[in-house]
Amino acid sequence: MIDVVDPSARWRFSQPLLEMYHHRKRVFVDQLGWNLPGSGGWLELDEFDHDYAVYLLARDRGDGAHLGSVRLIPTTRPHMLATTFAALCPGGAPEGEDIWEISRLVTNPVRASGAMSIKVHRMLAHGLTEFARLNGVRGYILVAEVSRVPALLAIGWTVRPLSLPSLFHGETVQALQIEIDEDTSERLLRRAQPIEGRSGASRVAA
Repeated sequence: MIDVVDPSARWRFSQPLLEMYHHRKRVFVDQLGWNLPGSGGWLELDEFDHDYAVYLLARDRGDGAHLGSVRLIPTTRPHMLATTFAALCPGGAPEGEDIWEISRLVTNPVRASGAMSIKVHRMLAHGLTEFARLNGVRGYILVAEVSRVPALLAIGWTVRPLSLPSLFHGETVQALQIEIDEDTSERLLRRAQPIEGRSGASRVAA
């Protein structure tokens, strides 16, 4: 199941949110070696986990445990592509009420690894599409490793580059825009297929 957690609902989802922050630490810092602020602690949070951030949580239907999540930030508020990665788009990235940024896509490193990770990614993709439909969002911007762009296309997204690939802290990354239209949900459903024997890492978004 997918839950939309806006600032007013965070207290009701305090446990899965704590699990999310912990899994972000385990994946981004411990496994992938990202040099992030406060990386010596038990949780991974940054300045963009602010009062305007919204989270999509994929949770187990049985015990409600965190399986995966992604952070959404309106581009009318401080976000990563306008600050941390501003050099990628010197002319400025798309902004507005109908453009949101996605980041910190992560899956539970124990319970949602391998083929289950791909399933959770698809759940979150459908959640992002539904969130866009309900909130008048026509596009998501993000920063991704260039090597992960094929995974975005495989899901069925329409992806437009916003920058050239650039080296950032030892990784080649690129600013991208996912375009949302009335056919997006159908394309995602068409691309869904059996996932036995497939695996992937959760390195799609910054």
